[in-house]
Amino acid sequence: MMARLLRAMVRLEAHWVTRPQMVCFQDIYSGRILAWRVDQTPNSTAVQLCAGDMIEAYGIPKHVLFDNGREFAAKFLTGGASTRFRFKIKEDDPQGIFNKLGCEIHWATPYHGQAKPIERAFRDMCSSIAKDVRFDGAYTGNTPLAKPEDYGSKAIELEYFLKVLGERIAEHNARQNRRSAVAFGRSFVDAFDESYAVAPIRKATEAQRRMWLMGAEDLKADKNSGAIWFQGNEFWAAWMHEIADQRVIARFDPADFRAGLHIYSHDEAYLGHAPIRQAVGFFDADEARVHARALKDFVKAEKQLAAAHKKLSAAELGGMMDLVAPVEVAAPESKVVKPVFGKGKGLLDASRPAPAFSEDQVKAGQAAIVADLAARRSATTATSDKSDDARELFREALHLERILEAGGRITKDQQRWLTAYQAHPAYAAERMLWEMQGDAIFG
Repeated sequence: MMARLLRAMVRLEAHWVTRPQMVCFQDIYSGRILAWRVDQTPNSTAVQLCAGDMIEAYGIPKHVLFDNGREFAAKFLTGGASTRFRFKIKEDDPQGIFNKLGCEIHWATPYHGQAKPIERAFRDMCSSIAKDVRFDGAYTGNTPLAKPEDYGSKAIELEYFLKVLGERIAEHNARQNRRSAVAFGRSFVDAFDESYAVAPIRKATEAQRRMWLMGAEDLKADKNSGAIWFQGNEFWAAWMHEIADQRVIARFDPADFRAGLHIYSHDEAYLGHAPIRQAVGFFDADEARVHARALKDFVKAEKQLAAAHKKLSAAELGGMMDLVAPVEVAAPESKVVKPVFGKGKGLLDASRPAPAFSEDQVKAGQAAIVADLAARRSATTATSDKSDDARELFREALHLERILEAGGRITKDQQRWLTAYQAHPAYAAERMLWEMQGDAIFG
């Protein structure tokens, strides 16, 4: 099984021309091409449908040899195979189609053309089919450096291209005088029919037949509702609360995600169908694949743009900065000078002699200091006597309360004092007496 880029330009839409990709299944014993599919790019969906065509027509193979392309290593095709050269192998990977059908999967050695028997058939078909006279003008050449003179002068319509391709593959299979050890002068069809008539053939059941029409993905259900999000869409049914916060296998139609999911446990027990509840994501696998490719191209273009803007290395930029003359910054001039008063012996001006005082002057200064202290003590005592008068304190508090009730304003210090005083027991006692006698308590 391999995919190969065809050497012919095909028109898919009015202004869209491309070189299509073809995937094929070949019988290794006889060399006959059993099934083929054409798509814009090599992808797992085309491989899946091609496998369905082959199994539907000829039965389930016992052994399958795959190329190492990513399209063949997709989990829903070959999941469970322990010899894949691509993708990380996990124990909880869902079994792919070929494993579930009981096929033994083999992988061709990377970069080893002799390990791929179909290479000879592709070389033959790419040369003969692409050079068909009906494709004149659409042939692209076997390498970018070996283009024909009329390159790009014509593009074949898709339907006509598929018709001619089918005819030429049938001719490839039926051509006589093949020199292989099995054909021995006959065609690939004759060699295949001879072996097919005596070989035990396994046919697919109806349940197995649905498998190559559906993809599989290992997903985890929401821990609260059991709902499953897949390709941007939400799928949910009432029974799914039973699988909340569990990993399950969701099988889906690659051509229509919104048809719902078929949910299986990891031991392949069918749990039920999950219809779509929020159709806000991709419609099918092709749409998801095109979006992923466009996003990848966008990220690549942004990286190239960033690289284009980064024209100078750090060393080059540093060298350019060294060539620029440094800017001289003048020291700022102080406009305000703060005086420094001496507080220690070291700050005294030694050039100025200490003043000399007589004994009488010293005694007079001491007496003035004592008198000043006595005056300050008397003022403090008078204030304390006033503050100790509970009635006067309440009068002051009542005065401030009346100012506030009238909408007036008091200072922050007055507000702070009033709040502290109102919490004092003396205030509560005076307040109770004033409420009984009124302002008469002040005399």
